[in-house]
Amino acid sequence: MTGLLDFSSRVIDSGVADAPVNRVTQELSELREDLAIVESFSHSVVVDSGEGLIAFDTSAGNTGRAVVDEIARWRPQPVTHLMYTHGHADHVGGSREFAARWESPVVVGHSNVAHRFDRYEHTNNWNLDINLRQFGGIRADLNLGLVTDDDDPANDFAPASS
Repeated sequence: MTGLLDFSSRVIDSGVADAPVNRVTQELSELREDLAIVESFSHSVVVDSGEGLIAFDTSAGNTGRAVVDEIARWRPQPVTHLMYTHGHADHVGGSREFAARWESPVVVGHSNVAHRFDRYEHTNNWNLDINLRQFGGIRADLNLGLVTDDDDPANDFAPASS
């Protein structure tokens, strides 16, 4: 697959997007020595602060492990902080995998993120119905439900207070 920076330069320079520009490759590209991105369902950007790794978003529940694996191959340091750009499940659903790999990363997000997670728990079946209408359905094997079978959103998202 074409390198991310080469691909991006080609699209910008030519003005032609001759391939999907929002790629879901589960591959990490180093953008500079201390900065990388994993192209996933929702991308995860990682900064090496010199004292640990800071991940901006964790991708979705079904892609979190692949994102974590790519980051761990890139750097041996632990992810010490998770920065939630916003509380959508496709951006924070991989948090469980980050917490399983690296002990207690500090989570930074908007003060209302915890309320959003509560709403996900209470509206999970409604969201599945909405996705069915909006996207023609989501296959169960993709694990894109908002909460797990135990209906505890804490098992899907790192708590905002951690």
